[in-house]
Amino acid sequence: MEKTSRHHDVSFDLSAAREIVDAFSLSCGVNCKLFSAEGVLLHERNLNGSACAFCHKLFQVTGGAAHCEQVHLYGAYQAERFGGRYIYFCPSGMAYCSSPIIVGGRTAGSLVGGPVLIMDPEDYLAGDTPAGRVIPHDALEQFRPVLDTFPRMEPARLSHLSALLFAASVYVGDSSHALFLQRGELAQQQDIGTYLQQLKNEGAAPAYPIEKERALVTAITEGDQSTARRLLNELLGHILFSTGGDFTLMRARALELMVVLSRAAADGGGDLDQIFGLNCRYLSEIDRLRSSEDLVFWLTRVMERFTDLVFDLVDIKHKDVIYKAIDYMKCHYPSKITLESTAGYVGLSPSYFSKVFKEEMGCTFSAYLNELRIDRSKALLLAGSASIMEICAQVGFDDQSYFTKVFKKQTGVTPAKFRSRRGRLAADKERPGLPES
Repeated sequence: MEKTSRHHDVSFDLSAAREIVDAFSLSCGVNCKLFSAEGVLLHERNLNGSACAFCHKLFQVTGGAAHCEQVHLYGAYQAERFGGRYIYFCPSGMAYCSSPIIVGGRTAGSLVGGPVLIMDPEDYLAGDTPAGRVIPHDALEQFRPVLDTFPRMEPARLSHLSALLFAASVYVGDSSHALFLQRGELAQQQDIGTYLQQLKNEGAAPAYPIEKERALVTAITEGDQSTARRLLNELLGHILFSTGGDFTLMRARALELMVVLSRAAADGGGDLDQIFGLNCRYLSEIDRLRSSEDLVFWLTRVMERFTDLVFDLVDIKHKDVIYKAIDYMKCHYPSKITLESTAGYVGLSPSYFSKVFKEEMGCTFSAYLNELRIDRSKALLLAGSASIMEICAQVGFDDQSYFTKVFKKQTGVTPAKFRSRRGRLAADKERPGLPES
């Protein structure tokens, strides 16, 4: 048996770990690495070229530093905190999954799978990456061949890949899933205990922190499980403090939170049939709980399951949602179209759709709709003799004065002057056309 660390009195079978790395990589078609507890690379199997070489080349072109080793070490640390599995992005926007190797209750090393692209390569090259780095146009061709070698998969499949990596790490170490659950429960108890002590130091129980509940809803709708976990722990701490540990009162509050969590998952685009099915199951489960500790751990599992439903959707559906929304807007812009009606058409809540639209398009829904209508009005102004008032109505504006105001803001001239000049504007007032859907 070979030692993996000079600084920790823990070890695992390095030969067996290398075999697992090779087996995982060859069977899943994804690169895999084995690290020591300190983040030293012990073994790797690369099927798709060197991701780190790609990362460093990217940062040479776009500026900055990669810090890949620290990122993978952080991923392993987070995986240990959150039940043995963690999915994260490296500095260049590639997705990875990590699982710690636990020996004797301590971290002896970690397995890392990746890189994986969870977006279209063209979107990545256009700068639509979690790292937000835009590759200069004249450098695109040198990155495209390497990028095409990395596997591309949906977040749901990446989640399954992460589960396999976790099973591999359990095989190499001496831990089990139960151990990770125990460690997670202990960490949660410590977090809640810290928050309880803070409340006790402050004296009288404060009002229910509704702002934390709203932040929790936001974290769920965005699939941000680590933030959701922290906020849930604080809410649970407040409930424990305010109810004095009364189990009946706590169960009632837990049911209320379950409803909040399920609605947040629905707002985040989670499948409604799955959400309703889970609600029915959880309603039967809560009747079998007999202690406040059971309630705490049960509600945490509920939160994690609802967040998973959103995570499976949050990255792969945004593009499709925006495509459908823009197509809907282009078909219905002459009528009274609203954010609410468009959100309903694509199956998201208005608040979440508004957030997604702005993130993806770089402008608000109303700004895009106005620009779409003004763009169409230009063609009508040049194509025929319809009056300004008629064109105003044809492109969906109810008020001519508002139409004129928006038109002038976007073009620098009034609709009448635009027509008289046959569409010729000052160079500094020209605006790029709307993106094609």
